[in-house]
Amino acid sequence: MNVAVRGTVAVYAAAAVAGLLFGPVFGVGALLLPVGAAVLPALGVTLWLRSREAWRAVAAVVAGLAGLLAALRADPSAVLAGVTESWRLTLQTTWPARPEPEVVVFVPLLVLAAAVFGVELLLRLRAPLVSLVPASGVVVLSQAYAAAGGLTAISAALAFAACGAVIVARSVPWAAIALGVVGAVALGAVSSGSAWSLRTGEVAPLATPRVASPLDELAARLANPDEPVFEFSSADSKPVDRWPIAVLDEFDGVNWTPGGELRRMGAGLPAEAGDAVSRSARVRLLESWGGPWLPSQARPAAVDGAEALVFPAGGTLLAENASSYTLTWWEPLIDPGTLMGKAIDPSAPGGFAGVGQVPARVVTLATDAVRGLRSSFQTALALEQHMRREYELVSAGDLPVGHGWPQLERFLLVDKRGTSEQFAAAYVAMARGLGIPARLVVGFDGSGDRSVVRNGDAIAWPEVAVADVGWVPLDPTGSARVSSASTGLAEVTEEAREQLPPVEELTPPQLPPASPVQDPSGEPRSWWWLLLLVVVPPVGWFAAVPLVAWARSWRRRRSGTVADAWAEVRARLRRHGVAVTSAMTVRDAASAARHIVDQPTAEAMSGLATAVDATMWSGARVDARAHAWAAARAVRAGLARRPVKDRLKALFRL
Repeated sequence: MNVAVRGTVAVYAAAAVAGLLFGPVFGVGALLLPVGAAVLPALGVTLWLRSREAWRAVAAVVAGLAGLLAALRADPSAVLAGVTESWRLTLQTTWPARPEPEVVVFVPLLVLAAAVFGVELLLRLRAPLVSLVPASGVVVLSQAYAAAGGLTAISAALAFAACGAVIVARSVPWAAIALGVVGAVALGAVSSGSAWSLRTGEVAPLATPRVASPLDELAARLANPDEPVFEFSSADSKPVDRWPIAVLDEFDGVNWTPGGELRRMGAGLPAEAGDAVSRSARVRLLESWGGPWLPSQARPAAVDGAEALVFPAGGTLLAENASSYTLTWWEPLIDPGTLMGKAIDPSAPGGFAGVGQVPARVVTLATDAVRGLRSSFQTALALEQHMRREYELVSAGDLPVGHGWPQLERFLLVDKRGTSEQFAAAYVAMARGLGIPARLVVGFDGSGDRSVVRNGDAIAWPEVAVADVGWVPLDPTGSARVSSASTGLAEVTEEAREQLPPVEELTPPQLPPASPVQDPSGEPRSWWWLLLLVVVPPVGWFAAVPLVAWARSWRRRRSGTVADAWAEVRARLRRHGVAVTSAMTVRDAASAARHIVDQPTAEAMSGLATAVDATMWSGARVDARAHAWAAARAVRAGLARRPVKDRLKALFRL
């Protein structure tokens, strides 16, 4: 294959590899079609017009754009959006993002630009490796979106190194490919994801900047209890215990607000740690439904039928002008006995957000309610039982309103009666004071056989974070209905309540025995040292031998003398098993190598002998360097035609 053709293909391949490094953002499978549709037509046109400098780049870009538009079935406006907006929409979306044209198109456009520009650099400049600079820029951008690590980083580095080797090598680039091995292994070993990303500064904006809090609307809904607000049908015909619409975890002493970053819902959200089952339901909002908040679940997986925004950590969904949609969510599988013995999860996002200035008497009240027990799920249930026993739920008449500290202090210490609004807010504030991660949720009770949810079903409740389970809803009012047919977390929590002994008999759970110090991957460090001792020496051998040989060859080529050309041929023959000494002439070496070289290679060595004789023995000033190195390259090409097994032996022979 022609050197220019091979280099062109390598530049396009490097750009494609760089584009596929956006795999964590869209999924590699979703990128194959748009990247391939842009690269392959452009590559064909580039090879066809490689001698037409004036038209080559423009024709390749046009061919790539045409292939991309056909593959995505998009109009030119989508491509324009790719230049101006799709990169930002991707940053604002949960990953993996939906591979829609207006979102994904910036990746194949980057690949196409890097490939075409790189080929122009390759064919116009004398430094071939400069042609990889545009593709390297795409790699850097992909890592700013989502950093690769482990096997992905190693594979990408090896592929990139192979492309660079093809560009600079004139024959099969075994030695040059080996140059990327050490760097690739090192990259995979140290890559563990990036703590910083371009996503940090990009969140999805609300179409309506000011949105009323569902907690502020709770009392108004309860005052008009019979008005229907939405209806649902569960795909598996099982009841749905609750429908959260807003998770509020920030409290400044006056107002409760949602925390976290709002993003566009992508292709889906993965299940959290632990066993979980997928469920789905069709939701239809009625005319009385107001605001952008949507009935959701704590662990939403996907939303179809609405352009939804989501708080990923809380599961809250918002959408403008939504009327009906299908919601899929994850429901954890756990038995009551296991739940009772679980510890709390202090790392849960939002679990220890603000509580404002807590009154001293409330701190004493919370500590006395749980008899000084340290934080655990048992402690969370004990606090719930205390509120059920000592406080009264008001559901009709003159309903208390407010959830700031003045109202909560009056509720806890004076009136001891309130709606779910005061129960939930007071519970979360006291739980956080006891070291239990908690958050406030507003939504609707959907249990029972009903498919229509009304204003009277509106309720607020607290949730606590439990290790290996996630957020568990509690009910300090004691009023939530749990269907007998329910198999969800609400039913499991109800069974755990029945197993809870009186608070006087509660004892702190036993701490697990100390485990060996482990590295972040979860494996004991001793295994890593053993692995290094076993793997590093052979890997170092196989990497170092070709590297040393390449370095010596590079030094000879830079010198460029006839003597160095002869030294290069001697070294290559030795690596192929020919016993060549420095005292032998070129013709002696050709005779010794007769059993491994073909006729063209033998003729090349004869030409080298002529160059050596003319330079060293003729007595005249003869410049035979170009002739000698042309012969050396021909010998190298001839040895590269040997069987693969022989070439591999030569690659790693000292």
